[in-house]
Amino acid sequence: MKPRLLSTLFTLSVGIASSFIPQPVLAQIVLERIQVQPGPEDMVLDSFQVSPRLIISCCGRREAHKPYGEMVALDLLTGKQFAMKRLNEPGGILFRPHGIYLDRDLLYVISHEKEPDYHPVLVYRVEGNQLDFVELIHTDQQHSPNALVTGSRGEIYLVNDSGKRGSLWEKALKLKRASVVKLEKNSHGSWVSETVATGLGYPAGINRIGDQLFVGDAVLHRIHPYMITEEELVPTGEIKGLKGNDNIRIYEGQLLVPGHVKPLKFINHAKNPEKLSPVDVFLADPESGEYRIIYSTDGETISGGSTAIIYGNQLYISQVFDPWILKVELKPGFRQ
Repeated sequence: MKPRLLSTLFTLSVGIASSFIPQPVLAQIVLERIQVQPGPEDMVLDSFQVSPRLIISCCGRREAHKPYGEMVALDLLTGKQFAMKRLNEPGGILFRPHGIYLDRDLLYVISHEKEPDYHPVLVYRVEGNQLDFVELIHTDQQHSPNALVTGSRGEIYLVNDSGKRGSLWEKALKLKRASVVKLEKNSHGSWVSETVATGLGYPAGINRIGDQLFVGDAVLHRIHPYMITEEELVPTGEIKGLKGNDNIRIYEGQLLVPGHVKPLKFINHAKNPEKLSPVDVFLADPESGEYRIIYSTDGETISGGSTAIIYGNQLYISQVFDPWILKVELKPGFRQ
Protein backbone atom coordinates (compact mmCIF):
# COMPACT_ATOMS: atom_id res chain seq x y z
CA MET A 1 0.00 0.00 0.00
CA LYS A 2 1.26 3.46 -0.86
CA PRO A 3 1.98 5.87 1.98
CA ARG A 4 0.35 8.93 0.49
CA LEU A 5 -2.89 8.11 2.31
CA LEU A 6 -4.22 6.42 3.50
CA SER A 7 -0.98 -23.14 -11.29
CA THR A 8 -4.51 -24.58 -10.16
CA LEU A 9 -7.95 -23.40 -11.15
CA PHE A 10 -10.52 -22.53 -8.49
CA THR A 11 -14.10 -21.53 -9.31
CA LEU A 12 -16.03 -19.44 -6.78
CA SER A 13 -19.81 -19.23 -6.83
CA VAL A 14 -21.32 -15.75 -7.04
CA GLY A 15 -22.11 -14.35 -3.62
CA ILE A 16 -19.75 -16.63 -1.74
CA ALA A 17 -19.99 -16.09 2.00
CA SER A 18 -16.70 -15.39 3.69
CA SER A 19 -16.14 -16.27 7.29
CA PHE A 20 -13.47 -15.85 9.91
CA ILE A 21 -12.30 -19.04 11.62
CA PRO A 22 -11.82 -18.12 15.28
CA GLN A 23 -8.79 -19.80 16.79
CA PRO A 24 -5.68 -18.76 18.72
CA VAL A 25 -3.11 -16.83 16.73
CA LEU A 26 -0.32 -19.37 16.60
CA ALA A 27 2.56 -17.60 14.87
CA GLN A 28 3.89 -15.40 17.63
CA ILE A 29 7.55 -16.38 17.99
CA VAL A 30 9.56 -13.54 16.51
CA LEU A 31 13.00 -14.79 15.49
CA GLU A 32 14.61 -11.58 14.29
CA ARG A 33 14.40 -8.30 12.48
CA ILE A 34 16.47 -8.61 9.33
CA GLN A 35 18.02 -5.31 8.37
CA VAL A 36 17.68 -4.68 4.65
CA GLN A 37 17.24 -1.28 2.97
CA PRO A 38 14.64 1.51 3.27
CA GLY A 39 11.07 0.89 2.17
CA PRO A 40 11.01 -2.91 1.56
CA GLU A 41 7.37 -2.68 0.44
CA ASP A 42 7.12 -5.75 -1.78
CA MET A 43 8.98 -9.03 -2.16
CA VAL A 44 8.81 -12.31 -4.05
CA LEU A 45 10.17 -15.79 -3.38
CA ASP A 46 12.78 -16.78 -5.97
CA SER A 47 13.08 -20.56 -5.85
CA PHE A 48 14.58 -20.92 -9.33
CA GLN A 49 18.15 -20.32 -8.12
CA VAL A 50 20.52 -22.79 -6.46
CA SER A 51 19.62 -21.31 -3.06
CA PRO A 52 16.10 -20.01 -2.32
CA ARG A 53 15.94 -16.29 -1.72
CA LEU A 54 13.72 -13.29 -1.39
CA ILE A 55 13.92 -10.51 -3.95
CA ILE A 56 12.85 -7.37 -2.11
CA SER A 57 11.67 -4.13 -3.71
CA CYS A 58 13.24 -1.34 -1.64
CA CYS A 59 12.49 2.33 -2.15
CA GLY A 60 12.97 5.18 0.32
CA ARG A 61 9.58 6.67 1.13
CA ARG A 62 10.55 8.86 4.05
CA GLU A 63 12.51 12.03 3.33
CA ALA A 64 15.53 10.71 5.25
CA HIS A 65 15.71 7.66 2.95
CA LYS A 66 15.19 9.26 -0.46
CA PRO A 67 16.22 8.78 -3.25
CA TYR A 68 17.19 5.14 -2.49
CA GLY A 69 15.79 2.53 -4.89
CA GLU A 70 17.15 -0.99 -5.38
CA MET A 71 16.29 -4.67 -5.62
CA VAL A 72 17.80 -6.53 -2.68
CA ALA A 73 18.33 -10.31 -2.71
CA LEU A 74 18.24 -12.14 0.65
CA ASP A 75 19.49 -15.73 0.71
CA LEU A 76 17.16 -17.70 2.99
CA LEU A 77 19.75 -20.36 3.82
CA THR A 78 22.84 -18.26 4.50
CA GLY A 79 21.25 -14.92 5.40
CA LYS A 80 23.55 -13.12 2.99
CA GLN A 81 22.11 -10.17 1.09
CA PHE A 82 23.14 -7.74 -1.61
CA ALA A 83 21.73 -5.14 -3.98
CA MET A 84 21.21 -6.80 -7.37
CA LYS A 85 23.17 -5.14 -10.15
CA ARG A 86 20.99 -3.82 -12.97
CA LEU A 87 22.47 -4.12 -16.47
CA ASN A 88 21.76 -2.62 -19.91
CA GLU A 89 19.13 -0.11 -18.81
CA PRO A 90 18.40 2.76 -21.19
CA GLY A 91 19.74 6.12 -20.10
CA GLY A 92 17.61 8.35 -17.91
CA ILE A 93 15.78 5.69 -15.91
CA LEU A 94 14.92 6.80 -12.38
CA PHE A 95 14.50 3.54 -10.48
CA ARG A 96 11.71 4.01 -7.90
CA PRO A 97 10.42 0.43 -7.45
CA HIS A 98 7.07 -0.47 -5.92
CA GLY A 99 5.06 -3.61 -6.74
CA ILE A 100 6.94 -6.55 -8.28
CA TYR A 101 6.14 -9.97 -9.73
CA LEU A 102 8.45 -12.84 -10.65
CA ASP A 103 7.43 -15.06 -13.59
CA ARG A 104 10.15 -17.72 -13.66
CA ASP A 105 13.23 -15.73 -14.72
CA LEU A 106 11.46 -12.47 -15.59
CA LEU A 107 11.04 -9.82 -12.91
CA TYR A 108 8.32 -7.21 -13.50
CA VAL A 109 8.76 -3.94 -11.59
CA ILE A 110 6.39 -0.98 -11.23
CA SER A 111 8.54 2.14 -11.05
CA HIS A 112 7.19 5.54 -10.01
CA GLU A 113 9.64 7.48 -12.13
CA LYS A 114 7.81 10.77 -12.46
CA GLU A 115 4.81 12.04 -10.54
CA PRO A 116 2.01 12.27 -11.21
CA ASP A 117 1.72 10.52 -14.56
CA TYR A 118 4.72 8.38 -15.56
CA HIS A 119 4.77 4.94 -13.93
CA PRO A 120 6.27 2.36 -16.31
CA VAL A 121 6.64 -1.37 -15.82
CA LEU A 122 10.29 -2.36 -16.12
CA VAL A 123 11.06 -5.96 -17.12
CA TYR A 124 14.35 -7.66 -16.21
CA ARG A 125 15.75 -11.13 -16.77
CA VAL A 126 17.12 -12.59 -13.55
CA GLU A 127 20.60 -13.95 -14.21
CA GLY A 128 22.15 -15.09 -10.95
CA ASN A 129 22.81 -11.98 -8.91
CA GLN A 130 22.13 -9.59 -11.77
CA LEU A 131 19.07 -8.09 -13.46
CA ASP A 132 19.42 -7.75 -17.23
CA PHE A 133 17.04 -5.14 -18.64
CA VAL A 134 14.53 -6.51 -21.19
CA GLU A 135 12.00 -3.75 -21.86
CA LEU A 136 10.04 -0.78 -20.56
CA ILE A 137 6.23 -0.85 -20.77
CA HIS A 138 4.19 2.33 -20.57
CA THR A 139 0.62 2.95 -21.70
CA ASP A 140 -1.86 5.76 -21.12
CA GLN A 141 -3.78 3.77 -18.48
CA GLN A 142 -0.95 3.30 -15.98
CA HIS A 143 -1.88 6.36 -13.93
CA SER A 144 -1.55 4.96 -10.40
CA PRO A 145 -0.25 1.36 -10.55
CA ASN A 146 0.35 -0.40 -7.25
CA ALA A 147 0.74 -4.14 -7.93
CA LEU A 148 0.83 -6.49 -10.91
CA VAL A 149 0.76 -10.10 -12.06
CA THR A 150 1.31 -11.84 -15.39
CA GLY A 151 -1.30 -13.99 -17.12
CA SER A 152 -0.90 -17.36 -18.82
CA ARG A 153 -0.99 -15.79 -22.30
CA GLY A 154 1.80 -13.29 -21.70
CA GLU A 155 -0.49 -10.46 -20.68
CA ILE A 156 -0.05 -8.32 -17.56
CA TYR A 157 -2.75 -7.32 -15.08
CA LEU A 158 -2.09 -4.34 -12.85
CA VAL A 159 -4.18 -2.45 -10.33
CA ASN A 160 -4.55 1.32 -10.40
CA ASP A 161 -5.21 1.98 -6.72
CA SER A 162 -7.25 5.15 -7.36
CA GLY A 163 -9.04 7.03 -10.09
CA LYS A 164 -6.93 10.12 -9.48
CA ARG A 165 -3.45 9.55 -8.14
CA GLY A 166 -3.07 10.81 -4.58
CA SER A 167 -6.74 11.69 -4.12
CA LEU A 168 -7.55 12.09 -0.42
CA TRP A 169 -11.28 12.27 -1.08
CA GLU A 170 -11.39 8.84 -2.69
CA LYS A 171 -10.05 7.26 0.49
CA ALA A 172 -11.95 9.42 2.95
CA LEU A 173 -15.30 8.90 1.21
CA LYS A 174 -14.53 5.31 0.18
CA LEU A 175 -15.16 6.17 -3.46
CA LYS A 176 -14.84 3.14 -5.72
CA ARG A 177 -12.81 4.60 -8.58
CA ALA A 178 -9.88 2.20 -8.79
CA SER A 179 -9.47 -0.34 -11.58
CA VAL A 180 -7.71 -3.34 -13.08
CA VAL A 181 -5.90 -2.78 -16.37
CA LYS A 182 -4.77 -5.48 -18.80
CA LEU A 183 -1.59 -4.87 -20.80
CA GLU A 184 -0.85 -7.00 -23.85
CA LYS A 185 1.05 -6.81 -27.10
CA ASN A 186 -0.89 -6.16 -30.29
CA SER A 187 -0.17 -7.64 -33.71
CA HIS A 188 2.51 -4.99 -34.29
CA GLY A 189 4.37 -5.92 -31.12
CA SER A 190 3.38 -2.76 -29.24
CA TRP A 191 1.96 -2.83 -25.72
CA VAL A 192 -1.65 -1.65 -25.45
CA SER A 193 -3.89 -1.34 -22.40
CA GLU A 194 -7.52 -1.97 -21.58
CA THR A 195 -9.50 -1.43 -18.38
CA VAL A 196 -11.04 -4.79 -17.48
CA ALA A 197 -12.50 -4.16 -14.01
CA THR A 198 -13.76 -1.03 -12.27
CA GLY A 199 -15.62 -0.02 -9.10
CA LEU A 200 -12.82 -0.98 -6.70
CA GLY A 201 -11.87 0.78 -3.47
CA TYR A 202 -8.10 0.78 -2.91
CA PRO A 203 -6.58 -2.33 -4.53
CA ALA A 204 -3.01 -2.73 -3.29
CA GLY A 205 -2.58 -6.38 -4.25
CA ILE A 206 -3.24 -8.75 -7.13
CA ASN A 207 -2.30 -12.37 -7.87
CA ARG A 208 -3.40 -15.39 -9.85
CA ILE A 209 -4.06 -19.11 -9.41
CA GLY A 210 -4.55 -20.68 -12.84
CA ASP A 211 -7.27 -18.66 -14.58
CA GLN A 212 -8.60 -17.20 -11.33
CA LEU A 213 -7.47 -13.62 -10.64
CA PHE A 214 -7.58 -12.21 -7.10
CA VAL A 215 -7.73 -8.44 -6.64
CA GLY A 216 -7.44 -6.78 -3.25
CA ASP A 217 -9.53 -3.91 -1.91
CA ALA A 218 -8.15 -2.24 1.20
CA VAL A 219 -11.01 0.25 1.55
CA LEU A 220 -13.83 -2.28 1.21
CA HIS A 221 -11.90 -4.95 3.21
CA ARG A 222 -12.33 -7.73 0.70
CA ILE A 223 -10.74 -9.58 -2.18
CA HIS A 224 -12.49 -9.70 -5.55
CA PRO A 225 -12.00 -12.96 -7.50
CA TYR A 226 -12.42 -12.97 -11.29
CA MET A 227 -12.34 -15.70 -13.89
CA ILE A 228 -9.91 -14.81 -16.67
CA THR A 229 -11.23 -15.41 -20.19
CA GLU A 230 -9.76 -14.25 -23.49
CA GLU A 231 -12.42 -11.56 -23.74
CA GLU A 232 -12.94 -10.29 -20.19
CA LEU A 233 -12.72 -10.75 -16.43
CA VAL A 234 -15.81 -12.41 -14.98
CA PRO A 235 -16.54 -11.63 -11.30
CA THR A 236 -17.06 -14.82 -9.28
CA GLY A 237 -17.85 -13.58 -5.77
CA GLU A 238 -16.12 -11.83 -2.90
CA ILE A 239 -13.90 -12.84 -0.01
CA LYS A 240 -14.89 -10.46 2.76
CA GLY A 241 -13.37 -9.46 6.07
CA LEU A 242 -9.70 -9.00 5.15
CA LYS A 243 -9.32 -5.56 6.63
CA GLY A 244 -6.85 -3.18 5.01
CA ASN A 245 -5.44 -5.94 2.79
CA ASP A 246 -2.20 -5.23 0.94
CA ASN A 247 -0.08 -7.44 -1.35
CA ILE A 248 -1.39 -10.93 -2.13
CA ARG A 249 0.92 -13.94 -2.25
CA ILE A 250 0.01 -17.58 -2.88
CA TYR A 251 0.91 -20.27 -0.37
CA GLU A 252 -0.14 -23.88 -1.06
CA GLY A 253 -3.22 -22.74 -2.97
CA GLN A 254 -4.26 -20.20 -0.34
CA LEU A 255 -4.07 -16.41 -0.29
CA LEU A 256 -1.48 -14.98 2.10
CA VAL A 257 -2.23 -11.34 2.78
CA PRO A 258 -1.10 -8.80 5.42
CA GLY A 259 -3.56 -6.10 6.41
CA HIS A 260 -3.33 -2.58 7.82
CA VAL A 261 -6.16 -3.21 10.26
CA LYS A 262 -6.23 0.33 11.70
CA PRO A 263 -6.12 2.65 8.66
CA LEU A 264 -5.87 5.88 10.63
CA LYS A 265 -2.95 4.50 12.60
CA PHE A 266 -1.29 3.54 9.33
CA ILE A 267 -1.65 7.13 8.14
CA ASN A 268 -0.10 8.37 11.37
CA HIS A 269 2.74 5.86 10.97
CA ALA A 270 3.34 7.17 7.44
CA LYS A 271 3.83 10.63 8.91
CA ASN A 272 5.76 9.59 12.01
CA PRO A 273 7.82 6.37 12.35
CA GLU A 274 7.33 6.44 16.13
CA LYS A 275 3.58 5.90 15.70
CA LEU A 276 2.63 2.21 15.62
CA SER A 277 0.35 0.67 13.00
CA PRO A 278 -1.20 -2.76 13.79
CA VAL A 279 -0.82 -5.60 11.30
CA ASP A 280 -2.70 -8.88 10.84
CA VAL A 281 -1.53 -11.57 8.42
CA PHE A 282 -4.44 -13.48 6.87
CA LEU A 283 -4.45 -16.92 5.26
CA ALA A 284 -7.61 -17.29 3.15
CA ASP A 285 -9.09 -20.27 1.32
CA PRO A 286 -10.11 -19.05 -2.17
CA GLU A 287 -12.73 -21.78 -2.56
CA SER A 288 -14.68 -21.36 0.69
CA GLY A 289 -13.78 -17.76 1.49
CA GLU A 290 -12.85 -18.81 5.02
CA TYR A 291 -9.79 -17.18 6.51
CA ARG A 292 -7.79 -17.10 9.70
CA ILE A 293 -5.17 -14.84 11.21
CA ILE A 294 -1.77 -16.53 11.45
CA TYR A 295 0.09 -13.53 12.86
CA SER A 296 -1.02 -10.39 14.64
CA THR A 297 0.78 -7.42 16.17
CA ASP A 298 -0.24 -4.07 17.57
CA GLY A 299 2.64 -2.60 15.59
CA GLU A 300 5.31 -3.24 18.20
CA THR A 301 7.09 -5.95 16.21
CA ILE A 302 6.37 -4.43 12.79
CA SER A 303 4.23 -1.54 11.55
CA GLY A 304 2.90 -1.02 8.05
CA GLY A 305 3.36 -4.69 7.07
CA SER A 306 2.79 -4.95 3.32
CA THR A 307 3.84 -8.39 2.03
CA ALA A 308 4.02 -11.84 3.66
CA ILE A 309 5.85 -14.92 2.40
CA ILE A 310 6.11 -18.37 3.98
CA TYR A 311 9.18 -20.52 3.41
CA GLY A 312 9.31 -23.76 5.38
CA ASN A 313 7.99 -22.97 8.85
CA GLN A 314 9.03 -19.35 8.75
CA LEU A 315 6.98 -16.28 7.93
CA TYR A 316 8.64 -13.20 6.47
CA ILE A 317 6.82 -9.86 6.64
CA SER A 318 7.99 -6.77 4.79
CA GLN A 319 6.81 -3.20 5.35
CA VAL A 320 6.23 0.08 3.58
CA PHE A 321 8.75 2.34 5.30
CA ASP A 322 11.39 1.11 7.72
CA PRO A 323 14.60 -0.69 6.59
CA TRP A 324 14.00 -4.20 7.88
CA ILE A 325 11.73 -7.23 7.50
CA LEU A 326 10.39 -9.48 10.24
CA LYS A 327 11.14 -13.21 10.51
CA VAL A 328 8.65 -15.26 12.53
CA GLU A 329 8.58 -18.95 13.45
CA LEU A 330 5.29 -20.60 12.58
CA LYS A 331 4.02 -23.32 14.88
CA PRO A 332 2.86 -26.51 13.10
CA GLY A 333 -0.83 -25.75 13.67
CA PHE A 334 -0.87 -22.72 11.37
CA ARG A 335 -1.87 -24.89 8.39
CA GLN A 336 -4.98 -26.28 10.09
